[in-house]
Amino acid sequence: MARQAHTDERGSVHGVNPGTELGRYTVETRIEEIPGGERWAARDTTLDRDVTLVVMPSDADSTAAALDAARRAAGVEAAQLVRILDVGSEDGLSFIAEDAVGDATTYTEAIGTDGLPAEEVRRITGEVATGIEAARARGLHHLALTPDLVLLTGDGRVKVQGLATAAALAGIETEGEEADRDDATGVVALAYAGLTGTWPLDRPSGLPTATRDGSGPPPPSRVAVGVPGDLDTICRETLGEGTGPDSPGDYAAQIAPWSRIPLAGALRTAPSAADETTQTVPTGSRSDTETPDEAGGTGAAVAGGALAGGAAVASAADGDETTAIPRESDDEVTREINLRQREGVTATITRGDDTPAGRSQRSRAARDDDSTQRLPRERSRDEGSRDDSAHGRRTAAAAAAAAAAAGAVGTGGKVLGDRLGKAAKTAGGRSREAIHDARARREAIRADQRTRSSLGSAPTTAEVEAPAPLLPAEAGAPPSRRQANLVLVVMAGFVALACLFGGIGASRIGSGSDLGRILGGDETTAVATSEDTGGSGSPSGGGEPLAIANAAGYDPAPGDGVEHNAEAPRVYDGNPDTTWTTEGYGSEAFGGVKQGVGITVDLGQSQSISSVTLQLPTSAQATVFAGEQPANSGTEVGRTQGRTGEVELQPSSAVNGRYVTVWFTSLTPSDDGRYRAALGEITVR
Repeated sequence: MARQAHTDERGSVHGVNPGTELGRYTVETRIEEIPGGERWAARDTTLDRDVTLVVMPSDADSTAAALDAARRAAGVEAAQLVRILDVGSEDGLSFIAEDAVGDATTYTEAIGTDGLPAEEVRRITGEVATGIEAARARGLHHLALTPDLVLLTGDGRVKVQGLATAAALAGIETEGEEADRDDATGVVALAYAGLTGTWPLDRPSGLPTATRDGSGPPPPSRVAVGVPGDLDTICRETLGEGTGPDSPGDYAAQIAPWSRIPLAGALRTAPSAADETTQTVPTGSRSDTETPDEAGGTGAAVAGGALAGGAAVASAADGDETTAIPRESDDEVTREINLRQREGVTATITRGDDTPAGRSQRSRAARDDDSTQRLPRERSRDEGSRDDSAHGRRTAAAAAAAAAAAGAVGTGGKVLGDRLGKAAKTAGGRSREAIHDARARREAIRADQRTRSSLGSAPTTAEVEAPAPLLPAEAGAPPSRRQANLVLVVMAGFVALACLFGGIGASRIGSGSDLGRILGGDETTAVATSEDTGGSGSPSGGGEPLAIANAAGYDPAPGDGVEHNAEAPRVYDGNPDTTWTTEGYGSEAFGGVKQGVGITVDLGQSQSISSVTLQLPTSAQATVFAGEQPANSGTEVGRTQGRTGEVELQPSSAVNGRYVTVWFTSLTPSDDGRYRAALGEITVR
């Protein structure tokens, strides 16, 4: 009794459970549901290895196309593609066996919510594009790329699932340049997803959908930080403007080179939105607040970043100040100080970040923190005495600020402050020396210009010495009679010599040839002639080859009308090694589903046909028809029965037509166990 298998409205395959046996494979665990079927982890009991099975109902509309796509994809050799091991059907179920990638995570899981480092995105998408380009060279496309189908192994390798099969299960049929463009767009979408953490295409994905405006998703640089210019431009042109790379190989060439090794510890592109809470510590007192010694280790952290360059003490000289110290863990030692002066001076110590975006966000958070209290500067009641004692108050305030800051940072802060102060003095001295040198150079240039005369002060007439003679004075005299005669003699000798050689050459024209025959004398010559029997033994068939404008597979009802149309131009590319093949069938007689299939070439207009030459890589039974429409009937040019190699067919009478159809009525077994017919080249004369 055959196993009953069907799918529900979600595409889940019923009748498959852990322990189900399909051929030599034992199903173990379901991995996921996919359009048209399910993906299961399984065990190959014959070779004792783990595999992944894509299981589908045999009677589903998309199953036959998926199995055919899997057989063709199995011949593609690329390290970036998950290898297809086997294809089969049993008890109402069909399956595709793939290599198991057990330690891998999906690209979706790696992206998470924060995105990936830009150079890691470059590496992953570059590897994906390389693998898809290798398949494109064999006439195959993916057409259904999503982050869920890209796997990242534990050692950093990139693997792509679902080559041609995912599109077949989803009912996607695209060929030629449009398919190249679709795959290039899919790879660019993977780059956009890695940079922004969102998915820009309409295909279902495990990532959130990217926001869209009138021209598509925004460029990655508007969503994330640290996006390289080339990746940002490619994403904008491809997803927003409809241009960009034309194929996966074009994309790989534009972003190359990339590292073959995964990046460890690199910064993610998504900015951090974490805010830090700061605690205000008045610098005039340490008793009411937490000191570095009481914080249990924060003294070293404050010493690492407080009073950078001595700026806090210097800028505190004009009034009272407060210092904001964040409460942080002991292992965070990087700080930056932002000083502002409005009504008072505030020194805010905030936690540093590894990215410029993080530092700018924390600086804004520190400036907008309402918890920082300001101490207004004290004003004297007597305005006149305030002017007299201004200098004294500023000196006292500076001393108080320095003492408070030194107490806050401890001994480490004092040492760091001394070193930074010395560095500032050294930098200031160098700056003054550079300014002095620049001034000295300018003065030297001006002095040099003052010593030169201007154009206006130059004399109107300059005394110029006469040029030295280059030739003797007698060189300008006319030639003598003797010199003229000598020149004439030399020229006459050259002319006589030329005439001599010309006469010798003319006398030898026609030597060694029968001029009588060439010039058509009175003699008559008998020319042997032979009649053209028009038999199949004629090597050329007579006449020049006719130009072929186009070619397409011919698959009439009950067929689907398409028979590997993308490969059809190979039959007139002038290279017999590139072949067009039919789809794979279950038997020599097309599995009992049709009478035959074929391929039709278009001559552009109706032509007189004297012969048709076929290059057959495998033996086949085929009949050639000519007419004004593609058809497997009508005027017959000739037929072949089981012949291979170059086969020339000549009609018994004159044949006219625009279309020539090669109609195959039998198939030959191929290496993958299926039956196919093939045609390497067709020449119509």
